[in-house]
Amino acid sequence: MEPRKKFFAEVRLNGHQLADIKLGQATLRDRQLLKDFLEYVHIKKGLLEPYDPHYPLVEPRELLPSFEKNFAEYNYLPSFSMVAFNRPLSYQEEVFQFDLLHPLGDDKRRGGRENLERIAPHLDRERRAAFKARFTPRDLTDLAYYEELMEFLSRMDRAHVIARDAPQGDFRLLGVYASFPSDLDTELKSFGRKLGKFKALDSTSYEREREFVYQFLMELYGFPIAAERRTSAALFARKLSHLKQPYLIKVLGASDRTITSLSGLEQKQYPLVEKTALISLPPGLAEANPHLGKQGFYLDPKRRVVIFKVTYQQHKYNRFNVLEDRALSVVKQELIHPVDGSREPSLNILKDTHRSLKELTDIVRGEHSGSISYQRSELIVATKTHEDRLKFLSAWLAKNMRRLGRYGQESFEATKKLLNSYLLNREYREAFLKHPDLHQEVLHKVAYLSQAQRLQVLEKLVQWDEKRRMPGPGQRLAQAVAFLDDNQEELTYFYPDLFAKGLSLWEELLNYPYFKKLAAGPLPPENPFRRRVWGTLTRGQQLIEELKERHGLLEEKVLHGTPFPLITSKPPRPPSPSG
Repeated sequence: MEPRKKFFAEVRLNGHQLADIKLGQATLRDRQLLKDFLEYVHIKKGLLEPYDPHYPLVEPRELLPSFEKNFAEYNYLPSFSMVAFNRPLSYQEEVFQFDLLHPLGDDKRRGGRENLERIAPHLDRERRAAFKARFTPRDLTDLAYYEELMEFLSRMDRAHVIARDAPQGDFRLLGVYASFPSDLDTELKSFGRKLGKFKALDSTSYEREREFVYQFLMELYGFPIAAERRTSAALFARKLSHLKQPYLIKVLGASDRTITSLSGLEQKQYPLVEKTALISLPPGLAEANPHLGKQGFYLDPKRRVVIFKVTYQQHKYNRFNVLEDRALSVVKQELIHPVDGSREPSLNILKDTHRSLKELTDIVRGEHSGSISYQRSELIVATKTHEDRLKFLSAWLAKNMRRLGRYGQESFEATKKLLNSYLLNREYREAFLKHPDLHQEVLHKVAYLSQAQRLQVLEKLVQWDEKRRMPGPGQRLAQAVAFLDDNQEELTYFYPDLFAKGLSLWEELLNYPYFKKLAAGPLPPENPFRRRVWGTLTRGQQLIEELKERHGLLEEKVLHGTPFPLITSKPPRPPSPSG
């Protein structure tokens, strides 16, 4: 790493240099100013200063929802939790526990000693003496000392608290050793019922859907199903949003090496989710953007290390989405300059189709060197062996399922062709016979993805939006029936949940009052236009009933031990009525 100027030395906030705040020459009273100040301090103390040539960089893919479980714990790296309120504290009325700190009053010696004694017991023994020696004469609540204090706050087990002081309204450090309340059981069950996934007194549906609900809930707040620090941060943010409290929660984990910010300062249903981490810029992207090196964006030019920030947007659960697990999506990506804090917003690092295909090519060739979490229980760090390659592919497909399903037809077919070039390669038949379950697992994922992508024709017809200038109800019905007619053989062999999703999409399309009225009539209408629509509707219902019968026969065979057929190219002939 090359020598450089001090981190964020040239950053200016509201006309003041960042250093002015640290020198006590400027106070923080604006909530957005506080958010910006904390962002730079946390990046500096949590990411930049701990960096060395052996720092475990975050892979860009880890910042793409859905988020992966982290297996390694880098205990030598800093970690912290923090909550900031846009109001004074009311100690007894707060909905969480923490040790209260006080700004120094007239008796500065006594007040300073009390603050020191509230923090020191929560530090390791070897840090206590250094902490007291450095901060004895100072007002620890003054954010002028916050950056220096982060060396100690980032080694404490629990969270610290920032809020306004009562008389002046300045933001101060007013609490330490805070425990965020985490009633996971109540929130999970309530959320599952809201989504329609859990039913009263139905443990079977609870067991089947619990993991989906849990993952969707956590992802809304920018986390995977993870350790207590991140789980409690997500649930505390949820609680504060319910209470309509303006807040900012920030978390840095020693395992994920990522600063996650949950900003509820605007009192919306969900907080603004942002993540910042150190990544290595992909070589092709670095070559295509030489200005990044010239302008000093690299923390380490040799490793192409940059400060990468991602902003996300939450999505409400929609039961008519074919790939329904989309809780969060990327809306903004930017690089942050390590000296002046300027932003480079033009790079697409996470959602580039061509780079995804390049990564997939490396995986199927066994040349990919990254790591991935397989079934949240195993870390795969190479693709040299067929076993690791199949596990990597399985995890990669699960990770990118929703994004791949949204590809255009040309990109999707290119992806499927690439996958099949490996999975259906006769040269690897003997290797796959050694891992038949893994091979089938990946094949099933590819087949499932193909079916989901196909069903999106119906999804788009159902999710009518005036802004997209979609065709009228009659045209959409005609297109839906044409889809059923063209794909009736293949639809028979859709996985049960996708088949059920297709039926629900059809039913939703028929939910249009005009169609209901036409379907209720015993005879075809006399009006020529209405007669045509009635005929289309009748044909669609006929196709649906035929599909139900065929699929029912297939499921009956599966119940009696026949494996569910795996469709990799053309579907086999439908089962005969005799079975």
